[in-house]
Amino acid sequence: MKKTAYILLLGTALTFGFTSCEKFLDREPLSQVTKDSYFNSETNANAAVVGMYRTMLSSFGYGQSMIIVPEFSAQHVSHSGQFAEYENFATYNVQTINPWTANMWKSIYLTINAANNIIAGVTEMDDAIISEENKNKFVGEAKFVRALEYFFLVRAFGRVPLETMPTEEGDDLATPQATVEEIYTQIITDLTDAVSLLTDGSGDVSTAKGRASQLAAKALLAKVYLYEASFSNDYSQAATLAKEVIDDERFSLVQDYGSIWGAENTAEAIFELQFDEQVTNALAAVGNDNASMLFFAKGTIPFELYEETDKRRDVTVKLGSSDRYYIGKLPNNAPATQNVPLIRLAEVYLIHAEAQARMDNAVSMASYASLEKVQARAGVVKAIETYVNLDAYIRAIQEEKERELLFEGETWFDYCRTGLALEKYEGLESADYFLYPIPESQRGLNPSLDQNDGYN
Repeated sequence: MKKTAYILLLGTALTFGFTSCEKFLDREPLSQVTKDSYFNSETNANAAVVGMYRTMLSSFGYGQSMIIVPEFSAQHVSHSGQFAEYENFATYNVQTINPWTANMWKSIYLTINAANNIIAGVTEMDDAIISEENKNKFVGEAKFVRALEYFFLVRAFGRVPLETMPTEEGDDLATPQATVEEIYTQIITDLTDAVSLLTDGSGDVSTAKGRASQLAAKALLAKVYLYEASFSNDYSQAATLAKEVIDDERFSLVQDYGSIWGAENTAEAIFELQFDEQVTNALAAVGNDNASMLFFAKGTIPFELYEETDKRRDVTVKLGSSDRYYIGKLPNNAPATQNVPLIRLAEVYLIHAEAQARMDNAVSMASYASLEKVQARAGVVKAIETYVNLDAYIRAIQEEKERELLFEGETWFDYCRTGLALEKYEGLESADYFLYPIPESQRGLNPSLDQNDGYN
């Protein structure tokens, strides 16, 4: 009987969800819900969706590893103990037995299986026990989350198993790897479905921002199309979707950059993971200026990315009591209730700026208007004449994105997308190392998994 560590039972996923707090939704306790009855009522189906979101908050997920690991690769952070399992990401010498790649893999597939169960279970629910609106909503949310998790997987590991059906203990799970193109096709299909199934959010702010909406799906799909264009060379869909999100008056850039993290669910947040006193943010607990701090800024490198007049610098990179710079975007750490904005409007502006310029094959005013919007808030506007050609302009947009999204887990993947990583990072000698190794523990469980180039 074959089973892999990357797929866990629905019950495990929901247990994680039900044992957490009730920050944005009341739900039934686990003791009132049996495995066979998860999808026998609208209330229980809703609880399953909440459980899916809660799996994302794990310290092996977006609660820590899925943000901090790419930041090591991007030369933005260091560990207080210089532990090899972290520092190897910064030297592009990740071992196939690295525990953090293995932990992220398992955490991601746990969330994917929770999403798969919801898609299958809610779709089969009788119309007499669930409204069509909520059936669409729950399936749309699960497809959004599944797409988000696969988007991380394909950027971090490349070819991975593509699981779209729920699995249980005892299933034959020796699933072969899908191609990168197949994975992107599935991600785009899921997000396109989510756009059609979801509405634009309602109710209290944390519910609207903490659960997938139609605009969140559009924003993520714009980002996916930007990455997918690396091999399709079609930037039009990224530009179009990003512009639709930008033009929606329900979102706006907040003028106080620091309030994005000091407050919660601001006007800029499109999709924000919700932490609280019972489900705390593991990264915030150990990434701030306190006795428990493990993750620091990497020397002065992050600080020096900014001009002196850039308003983002002193918010993002702070000098701590030990005379070392630390991550400033984690202020809510006592207790560590720091929310994580996974999709915010500033990034969508920069997605539009690049996609529009590539589509226009020029440093166009339509593109520049979006770049200027982000620069204006930071107080560092550069005239359009600054950009002497399209290549220099695209590079400038990516570097602006690094400053805007520093410590948010994006820069490494973005520079790998265009190949700029090879120029940026000393010691990175081959595009093979744009990807992390497939965890050896998974290859032992699933012999059909081929190792990524450079790690054999």
